[in-house]
Amino acid sequence: MTYEDGSGFGGSGPYGDEGGKPPRKRLALVAGVLVALLLLAGATYAGVRFALSNDEPEAAPPRTTPTQQASQEPGAVPTEPAGTQAPAAPASLAKPVVLEQIKLGQEPEGVAVSPDNRTIYVADQSSRDVHIVDVQSKKISVVKVPNTPRFLALSADGGRLYVSLFENDFTGNGLAVIDTANRSLVKTIRTGPRPFEPAVAPDGKVWVPIHNGARVEIYDDKTLTEAARISVPPNPHWIVFTPDGRTAFTANHESSQISVVSVADRLVRKNFKVGKSPHALAVTPDGKRLVATNYDLDTVEVYDTGDQRLIHKIKVGREPQAVMISGDSRHAYIVNEGSDNLSVIDLSSGKVVSTVGVGDSPRVNALSPDGKRLYVTDGRGKTVTVLRASEE
Repeated sequence: MTYEDGSGFGGSGPYGDEGGKPPRKRLALVAGVLVALLLLAGATYAGVRFALSNDEPEAAPPRTTPTQQASQEPGAVPTEPAGTQAPAAPASLAKPVVLEQIKLGQEPEGVAVSPDNRTIYVADQSSRDVHIVDVQSKKISVVKVPNTPRFLALSADGGRLYVSLFENDFTGNGLAVIDTANRSLVKTIRTGPRPFEPAVAPDGKVWVPIHNGARVEIYDDKTLTEAARISVPPNPHWIVFTPDGRTAFTANHESSQISVVSVADRLVRKNFKVGKSPHALAVTPDGKRLVATNYDLDTVEVYDTGDQRLIHKIKVGREPQAVMISGDSRHAYIVNEGSDNLSVIDLSSGKVVSTVGVGDSPRVNALSPDGKRLYVTDGRGKTVTVLRASEE
């Protein structure tokens, strides 16, 4: 065996000092030594491998997503993993508490609340103004629209506000689209005569009840052009959707009927009679109940959303106009325009459990997404009444 520098086991030659062929015994001895060394080296290597293979492997650090990694930084606020359920709605109050009244505009009508609960939007019916109100600071800014604003609907992300427009002589019919981030008018769409309360479907499309046209017009939220029309009995005021997005209901005021519409194929599956002059509708967040206000009967009716079976008929204040339902599906808050108050209905018992005074000629109400605040527009009072609606 020779190393790289030419040396071996013996002297300067490849086998020692003698040169030539080594004697057989010496060769056998050398061979034996070599085999022993090789065996020893192999055993040592095998032993090392055996020892390593019997050691516990070092645990690999858990993989984290960027969001989880960020939440583990010092001072970071932990975040919920994607796909977790939203927190349960707070327990609603049987008697909401009036907190304040915000002076605003000439005749506030439609109202909507931003998804983050920080902003309210109000249509001023005696001007061409849409008011944007910061809930905390009460600072108010205004976006001008081409004609009289009536009712409002917000996109699910709060980025767009849809405003129905028409004049008292039924001219100037349209749907204004406002960019809420820039607080600017994006477009005004011409609609049929007297568009009432618009509603944003779960797929983002905007459904507009056309009062004097006995139809619903549907607008694409991307192109802002008309996508479809649905004929309903005269004359639709309000549209609501079930939480699963499969069914829409329209309140058809003059015909005293509610239409049941399949959202997928946009076909009216059923029209059913209600008390008289249904003005507004609401579906409970659990999807089980439909609540309708009968404006000319001073009553509210509660129906099963599945088979439209009448469950409760409840006497409330005069001229019930609008309705909102608490986030826990327990209470319905009814705006009574003719008696300047709210009727609060326990939906399980079908009883009015309280009556709360608000401003002069209340029109529309909106509940903040967190279920904590109820906002009521007081038309002749020129105010928005703010109420605490939950136990917090």
